[in-house]
Amino acid sequence: MPALRSTLLPLVLLLGAPLAGCARSRAAASPQPGAPAPQVAAAPVAPRGHPTPPALRLSEYVKPTAYALELTLRPEQPRFEGRVTIDLQLSLATDLVWLHGKGLTITRASAQLGDKQVPLEALQAEGDFLGFAAPQLLPAGKVQLRIDYTGPLSEREVEGLFRVKEGDDWYVFSYFAPIAARRAFPCFDEPGFKTPWTLTLNVPRDVMAVANTPQVEVHPRADGLQTFRFAPSEPLPTYLVAFGVGPFDVLEAKPSGQRKVPTRIITPRGRRVEATYAAEVTPEVLGQLERYFGTPYPYAKLDVMAVPLQRGAMENAGLVTYDSSLILSKPEQDTIARQRGFANTQMHELSHQWFGNWVTMAWWDDVWLNESFATWMASHLVAQWQPTWGEDLRRVASRNLALEVDSLSTARRVRQPVERLDDIYSVYDPISYIKGAAVLRMTEAWLGEDAFRRGVRSYLGAHPHGSATVGDFAKALSAEAGRDVAPVLGSFLDQTGAPLLGVQLQCAKDKAPALRLTQQRYVPLGSKPGAAQTWHLPLCVRYGGPTGEARRACTVLEAAQGELLLEGAKGCPAWVMPNADGAGYYRSALEPAELRALLGPHAKKLTAEERVALLGDARALVLAGRLPITEAMQWVRQYAGAPEREVVLAAVRLMGVLRKELLPASLLPARERFVREVFQARVRALGLTAKRGESEDARLLRPKLVTLVGQDGRDEALIRQAQGLARGWLANPASLEAEQVDPVLAVAVAGTDAALHAELLAKMKTTPDRKLRQQLIAALSQVREPSLVRTQLELLLQPELDLREGMPLLAGAAGDVRTRQLAYDFTKAHYDALAARLPETSVARLAALAAGFCSPEARDDAEAFFAPRLAKAQGGARALANALEAVDQCIALKAAQGASAEASLR
Repeated sequence: MPALRSTLLPLVLLLGAPLAGCARSRAAASPQPGAPAPQVAAAPVAPRGHPTPPALRLSEYVKPTAYALELTLRPEQPRFEGRVTIDLQLSLATDLVWLHGKGLTITRASAQLGDKQVPLEALQAEGDFLGFAAPQLLPAGKVQLRIDYTGPLSEREVEGLFRVKEGDDWYVFSYFAPIAARRAFPCFDEPGFKTPWTLTLNVPRDVMAVANTPQVEVHPRADGLQTFRFAPSEPLPTYLVAFGVGPFDVLEAKPSGQRKVPTRIITPRGRRVEATYAAEVTPEVLGQLERYFGTPYPYAKLDVMAVPLQRGAMENAGLVTYDSSLILSKPEQDTIARQRGFANTQMHELSHQWFGNWVTMAWWDDVWLNESFATWMASHLVAQWQPTWGEDLRRVASRNLALEVDSLSTARRVRQPVERLDDIYSVYDPISYIKGAAVLRMTEAWLGEDAFRRGVRSYLGAHPHGSATVGDFAKALSAEAGRDVAPVLGSFLDQTGAPLLGVQLQCAKDKAPALRLTQQRYVPLGSKPGAAQTWHLPLCVRYGGPTGEARRACTVLEAAQGELLLEGAKGCPAWVMPNADGAGYYRSALEPAELRALLGPHAKKLTAEERVALLGDARALVLAGRLPITEAMQWVRQYAGAPEREVVLAAVRLMGVLRKELLPASLLPARERFVREVFQARVRALGLTAKRGESEDARLLRPKLVTLVGQDGRDEALIRQAQGLARGWLANPASLEAEQVDPVLAVAVAGTDAALHAELLAKMKTTPDRKLRQQLIAALSQVREPSLVRTQLELLLQPELDLREGMPLLAGAAGDVRTRQLAYDFTKAHYDALAARLPETSVARLAALAAGFCSPEARDDAEAFFAPRLAKAQGGARALANALEAVDQCIALKAAQGASAEASLR
């Protein structure tokens, strides 16, 4: 799955304890006359006849060894038929086998014992479990289950099996991560069960089918359908099985990798040309990964498929799937940002083919290892493959974001125990992706790039087509690095939060200078500190005098206090950067004067990565009440004109502490004026339209700053210019370059032009082009005129607008102080209607609509409203806790920094 691609993702759970409980029992089979008593007594028997399902994990005495799946899929019809044959190995005799299944209707089930067929009774239970009960004991050994069933092709969900209409065509797609395979077939839906699959799809004759493995046969049937048969797969967990059915177009790419595997991009009908960039880049990406891992791509083919409305991307073995907007673009509408985003995400998804697919986590508590590694790997290799893209800077910005998410007292551990079904849905979040990636980046910097890579190769080589744990990974790294990695990894993975590192320079005559180090958990205002925490913290500092080369010193701080000798120093250093290259996963507890010296007179001694890290630390110090907002705004002014795009964006994010919620309404115009004073000159130099020969960085920075000055700064001249350009674009889409469209529309809607708003709204409602419709929705989500926002929100209740596409209209309104209450009131009034049309895994996100409030009254109201409604939603309790803590933080920040915020504008 992709990196913050989205705040995305889901999963479900399984079983672990032996069958317990006794709602009813089945009689044991009587021993045959004359059977030797010792043999009968010694024969192990599973807990007998309990219709009570497992608590969480499936039993260990029933294991699948092979699946044969046959599905009949007619995309234009709302249901499908299926037959699954599962070869089992029973280590104990039993008369009841539990599997996973959700929303399926079982029509027939039997167990094959040699040449004997035993009918089975299907038992549906809570927790997505299906029991299959036999009238007699099934003996230990080999058993084959055969299950016929039917199920729905959902138009609401985007997991399991679902169907989508694109233009006049219907398509069927699968998306099984994390635990949605159970919506498509009865199965052992846990990652530790890796099993070969043989897939057969019966589909209409005018469509094609694709799956994880190469097609080996297609032939017509007498009923007007055709049958596609696919080669058996390598062992795969259920969540990596994938297929699609529809009138696809296919773009052949260059064969990829050392083995020259066939590589194709699969698109909806008529969109083949839009996959050109994906076809060009994919073989290059695979080559980069093979060189790093030192082993060939492990599957027989590589298809990459565009799926309308999918959540982000999914790394299915041999059939990677993407939301269409991420992978497809008409050449005249393509942008640098989209191309770089696809390349980075493709590096992430294809790295999973080794790290996640070839070697899979044994249980959901190690999801982080898959997602963190793929996020780290994408950044690491993109930085080498495309050094002009500034990936080294971007990953420091990502680290800053991870640290902020991790500062919540409600944040979960990276390696969070998965003890309930709901826990599975919580593990796909920024903690698993970007915190884990930042911890791996720090670990690699500590161990050294070569040792880290050898450890990765050793880990993969030890578990081909198998399952492994973080313990296996740490063991491999430790063996190659010659030091014990487990204490460092464990301290960051098995507890929440991040260190706040204190650094005090101590210089004494006739002694080497030293740094007195302290660590404690970073806690922002409004969050509740817990018990004292320490980490095994690898850290490096850079330091130097007024002239001369900077030096580096490193250590691992294992206690609350420690010392680092600067043995290479020539005299007392004039400056110390506490986080060399921004590689460490910690905050620096700098005093205002120390921060002032680093960001001011010594700034040229710092790398761009260190400036991004320090601006992130400055933001954290404001939020913790350690740095006044007035001082922080000085650094915003200084770095708004920085040459590096990510440094400028770090300054923009630092300006975000000057929240509108901290200010009285009378000072909001002064805040708008501050935005214009700081960034207007840069925006005017960039302009609304591209300039011949300008850098890619300028083209990427323009949309961010233009939108900022137009929306937050309400630059009236810029708004009028954008409105004129928007009208021209509505009349002639070719009048704007692709990269201009989003910022022009975003600034145009910052005004109160009702006529222009009506034109944009009409275009959004009538266009058959899904990408254009989503682009217009994104622009309209930034409307702030209350009367116009009300008009937009009413559309969310209309069936003509797919709520999966339309939700940005509600989220955008909730994101601004001028329209937040309106959006919240709308949600309260129509909660049931909204929740009924959203995918199950998206309902909990409604809690985030209250996260921007900043008063105790609003907090209490949100808690009272959402708590009973989200109690049973997937991830609902955690989503609400996070939202309420965000409100608490704003309340505390306003109390501590409100006066400083006001002073910064006077």
